[in-house]
Parts: sequence; structure tokens; C-alpha cells
Amino acid sequence: MSTGPATLTLPTPVSSHPSPPWLIFDFDGTLADTLSAIIKLINGHAQEYQIKPLGEKDVESLRGMSNLDIIRKYHIPLMKLPSLILRTQKELHQKIDQVELFPGIRDLVLGLKRRMFRLGILTSNSRENVQKLLRARDLDVFDFIHSESNFFGKTRALLHLLHKHGLGKDDVIYVGDEIRDIEACYHAQVAVIAVSWGFHRKALLRAKNPTFLVDSPVEIENIVTA
Repeated sequence: MSTGPATLTLPTPVSSHPSPPWLIFDFDGTLADTLSAIIKLINGHAQEYQIKPLGEKDVESLRGMSNLDIIRKYHIPLMKLPSLILRTQKELHQKIDQVELFPGIRDLVLGLKRRMFRLGILTSNSRENVQKLLRARDLDVFDFIHSESNFFGKTRALLHLLHKHGLGKDDVIYVGDEIRDIEACYHAQVAVIAVSWGFHRKALLRAKNPTFLVDSPVEIENIVTA
């Protein structure tokens, strides 16, 4: 476990809080294991978008790189990136119900709902994709899904979410798997739990000094109910 910037104030523990804090989850790489499906879809358009198809070694290498570094290394045309992302999301919709939740996620989410936590999702994936998967997994229990493009950073999207739902920075704990999640929470002064089972490697996440760094969903429940 890694403590984050001293300026962050964690929400009051559940045991002494009149109402539990909001938990805002990232979707891809935190709740759902969408990476392999997305890579297959991108590879299917590699020739059209003039990018190198990604093999298993490439994918593992990506886990140690920022999004900007990925674009530079694989010479992904910036002008074509929005089109590629949108096209991939639309095609993913046809396969999303085949995607699995990460082990332990369903039990975590249902356990938090039983404890009366308010739960939200912040994602760059489409709202339709997220809803379809949650319904397929009988987990459509989130209070809201906030979908907003945020490939190069999530700060603006996170601030939009807080404003839209009237949430204070001390009312929220964010859960994500990428360094941009940690960076966004630092700028928004929101506590963040970084998870090691998603896209970015644990060492890369630790270097960004998240409020907490966990290896299993059970650890998340332990943190927020302490």
C-alpha cells in the first residue's frame, strides 16, 4: 500500500460516516478485462490506419508506457486516432457481452451496494458498451455512468463528473488502473485507489504515488470500510 500526497483528505470511514462515500470506478482495465478484445479490433484495422499490428510481446510492452509514448512508438497518426477509437468502440459493442469482469469484481460491487455505498463509473468507452456488459453480468447496480473522451488525460472528465453530480472532492474515492487515473485525481485532489490487475504495471503505478495501491478487489473493500 502506498500513501499519496499529504494534501489529500480521505473520506470519513464508513463506520463513522452518516452516509458512505462515493466510489467512482474506471471501466476498461478496472472492472472489465477488455484489453484483448480491443487489441484484436485495432489489429483488424492496422493496415487501413497505417499502424503496426500488435502481438503479445507488444501488448506486454504497452503496459509500461504512457498513452503518449504508445502513440510515438507505434507511429499512430493523431488525426486518425479519434476515428479509430470511435470505430473500435462501435465494433466492441457487438462483442462486449463476451468480455469478462475481473475476478472478484462482481462480489466487490455487490458487497459495496449492500453497505449502501454510492457507485459511479467514469469511462472513455461508450455508455452503451458499459451498460450492455453490466446487464449481461447482472451487475447493473451503478448509480451513474459518465462517458467522456479522455485518451490523453482524465482530469477534465473527472472535474466534469464532480460538477455534474454535485460531489465534493472529499466525498469521493476513485478506482483506476492507469497512470492517467492517478494524475487526474492528483489534480482534482481526489483520493485514488490504483489497481495492479489492469493496463499499467504495478511499478509504473507506484511511481505515480497513488493514495492506495492494491492487488485484489478484496483490498478495496478493506480500505473503504476500515
